[in-house]
Amino acid sequence: MKRLLASLLCASMLLVSFAGCGSKEAAPSSTPETTPETPASSTEAETEPTGEGATIELWLHQNEAWNASHQTIADQYMSENPGQEIVIKTFPYSDFLSKIQTSLLSGGEGADIYEMWGGWALDFTGTGALAEVPADISATFENFYAPVLGAYTRDGKYYGVPLEFNIEYGGLLVNKKLFGEKGLEYPKTWADIEKIADATSSKDGEVMNLRGFDFVSEDNILYTFLAMILSSGGSYLTEDGKVDFTTPEAVDAMTTLVSYVRDKGYTNLDGITSGKEGYSFVYTDESMMDIVGPWAVADGSASYGLEYGTDYEYIALPPYKEPVKFAAETGWGLTVAESSDVKDAAWKYVAYFDSPEVLVKHNIACSQIPPRTEIVEMQEYKDGMPYAQPLLDILPAGQFIGPFNTTTIKENIDNIFTELCTTDNYPTIKDGLVALTDNLNTAFFG
Repeated sequence: MKRLLASLLCASMLLVSFAGCGSKEAAPSSTPETTPETPASSTEAETEPTGEGATIELWLHQNEAWNASHQTIADQYMSENPGQEIVIKTFPYSDFLSKIQTSLLSGGEGADIYEMWGGWALDFTGTGALAEVPADISATFENFYAPVLGAYTRDGKYYGVPLEFNIEYGGLLVNKKLFGEKGLEYPKTWADIEKIADATSSKDGEVMNLRGFDFVSEDNILYTFLAMILSSGGSYLTEDGKVDFTTPEAVDAMTTLVSYVRDKGYTNLDGITSGKEGYSFVYTDESMMDIVGPWAVADGSASYGLEYGTDYEYIALPPYKEPVKFAAETGWGLTVAESSDVKDAAWKYVAYFDSPEVLVKHNIACSQIPPRTEIVEMQEYKDGMPYAQPLLDILPAGQFIGPFNTTTIKENIDNIFTELCTTDNYPTIKDGLVALTDNLNTAFFG
């Protein structure tokens, strides 16, 4: 979530860069953190229409491209359903979670439908604040990928409808210009990655001149680590639901990642210590390649003035081992308040929004990976998101990361990784992973 602001900027530019739609004027003119609370509907009403009509209030976090897509779909729905009014209110991202908490848990004035991040939903599914997803909607979940449902599920019941597949692993951002200048082909195996990194990495002391291979960021250390464990046949979850990073597969994976920084010098820790995301170094000719989610792709043109296909590309990350396996956390979705007076009407709108023929347009407009299999196969999506294909091929291999606060996991793993790379605080890699495991289980289970 640290990179959400960059992601929001990218979302408004992706159609310009890749699909040829939209306009450069669609880029946000102010950040979500500073834009005041605003209603996005021009027909907001204080009271519900009588009879068959209903006024449904929908809360979103502020992002120009995403909000525009929501409004377009709401307008279309209202034109097809006379008497139904969708009132959209948007809030700065920095305030959005507290707004949701106040309205759902403290009895404050709230919405009928909430745009909800999966990691937040974990705090609400057991409180009675969210309405259970109706059976006619949850029946479609057999066509959804496992990670997108994880955080909305409790005791066999569903409390949210996913809008996206949040994926941070499986794609490799490459500096096409540097590969061409050095006469190198893109890697097709993990051994190729190491060979290229061995040949191109350069630094003066602790200052990197060129990163041959980068994976260091708040998100990428975690998701690369987990994918290496899973692809090696291991697991980081115990039968009683706790975490265990002391397995042989985990020790081997962390040993490899630490060696890339401490011993081989492929990269350094700037991606988590300098305030810059690791992928940005690809765009400034300071990195050959970086593991990153698709949200970073459009930033090359939006923020750095580069041209996709000429200066940089997004390709499939070669598998660490086969078969490919990876973990993902649940992303954005729609939830309905149990206290809503128009629950039936709210769920009807959610079902409309989530239909493949509607959601595909939202996924393209918001630069999202689809949560359901039907959209992945739609030519409309493939044409609108051509660079996403490397990720679409591996979506079935994803598993839900687990019902944990992922911010806590990321902070702890990044801290241990930093210590293992820069200090002798732990005699061995395994000693550091024992401490990591103990810290996380204490944080989650007491």
